[in-house]
Amino acid sequence: MQLAQRYIVNYLKDKLGSEFDITSNGSIILDGYGKASGMLFDIVVTKGGKSVGIEVSFQVTTNSTIERKAGQAAERQFLMNAAGNQIAYVIDGAGNFQRAAAISTICQHSDCTVAYSDSEFDVLADFIRESVK
Repeated sequence: MQLAQRYIVNYLKDKLGSEFDITSNGSIILDGYGKASGMLFDIVVTKGGKSVGIEVSFQVTTNSTIERKAGQAAERQFLMNAAGNQIAYVIDGAGNFQRAAAISTICQHSDCTVAYSDSEFDVLADFIRESVK
């Protein structure tokens, strides 16, 4: 697990408490998704049978990661929302912001998008609390 992802997991565990199950590199089983092992996420937060899948994209140089995530965004949100779950993105780094079209697509197909900062992680934690009651 990358350092940025580990920090977010620890931050959310501290803010949300033990009533939420927070898993790094987890998956969510969804009807209509082609893989029996479930849809993979960098972080999965679960409580009471509802989940938030979180994708973390922290790039300092341009590469295809953000383009791949943008290409998957619409289908991932549709399947997650159809199952009563939510999808969130943590996006930061100069390489990502140089790809405005990809970032725009992700934001359009995200239930919550935040940047990489503690104040933004507070927004994410509040979103999770409201989404998985």
